Amino acid sequence: MTQTLPGRIPPVFNSPDKIQLARLSYVHASHPDLDTFSTFALDFGFVIESKDADNLYLRGYGRDKCCYVATRSQDGEKHFHGAAYLAKTESDFRKTCQLPGASPVSENPPACGGGSRVTLSSPSGTVMHVVWGAEERPAPVKPESSTEIHKGGFNTALQKTRKGEFQRFKLGPAMVHKLGHYGYITTMFDEDVAFYTQNFNFVPSDVLYETDESSGTETDALTFMHLDQGAEYSDHHTLFLNRAPPGFDTSVRNRMHHCSFEVEDFDTQLLGHEYLLTRGYTPIWGVGRHIYGSQIFDYWRDPSGFAIEHYADGDLVNAENPTGREKSDGPASMYIWGPVRPAGGVAS
Repeated sequence: MTQTLPGRIPPVFNSPDKIQLARLSYVHASHPDLDTFSTFALDFGFVIESKDADNLYLRGYGRDKCCYVATRSQDGEKHFHGAAYLAKTESDFRKTCQLPGASPVSENPPACGGGSRVTLSSPSGTVMHVVWGAEERPAPVKPESSTEIHKGGFNTALQKTRKGEFQRFKLGPAMVHKLGHYGYITTMFDEDVAFYTQNFNFVPSDVLYETDESSGTETDALTFMHLDQGAEYSDHHTLFLNRAPPGFDTSVRNRMHHCSFEVEDFDTQLLGHEYLLTRGYTPIWGVGRHIYGSQIFDYWRDPSGFAIEHYADGDLVNAENPTGREKSDGPASMYIWGPVRPAGGVAS
């Protein structure tokens, strides 16, 4: 499928000939001070799966043995090295290996479950890994928590499910369940969208567009994309792409925006938020509620300068949900309640 209108995402549908990805697994970034980042990571709610002198493998309590690979920077600067997805079948992995520009097959890090990995780049140069054969952790049967002393049912105005028992909590890290999504700003928005949607089962859940007031021309500025699993529900977005705005440094083809990790619920998130405040960290934005995806959010700047988000209560979609398309209202499009978004945004 080709772009029929410049600046507009054409209708996107999944098909059997596309490479089917099962889910997002982990992100990879390098940090100038790995030890300082490690302290922040524990306060944020990660668990250290393993580490060595130059690598830190962080996990949540979900199925992935690792959801964040942090390495020591070799040049004193922070760098985002992309994200890894799990192929649905070995055949899908083999098809990925045949794509133009695919790397030779290499070993997926053992701390990330092992198996085989192939690496690709989008037109703007963002890195994408596809993995097959990774070992998983047992599926969790209950959330891990550092904040609950006793948690009963939720009493609403008309339904009282918790009777004679008390909610009791303490401050602590908001324990991470899994990597939910990440995104980046790109100077090659149309080409990058085509790369993901034509080769893989990425389908836009929502698209925001901007209108040139003089010509009336509509240009798609932001898309939230999910991995289409047919009738099975998946997260509203696994990846989002933001068209580079006017004034963006075009010598840099892309810029990492943020990565986001799921926590159990509103209480967990707020307790973790307060805990990070007591540890001396300053939030970028939040707590609030997004519109597209509906997540309750709070954003932080890690010690290296990357933006990182907790979220809870996100939307799920399947093949029955059509792509939404709405005009952007600037920062107001990003949240329905919460503190005013900072003027500089939250991008890394």
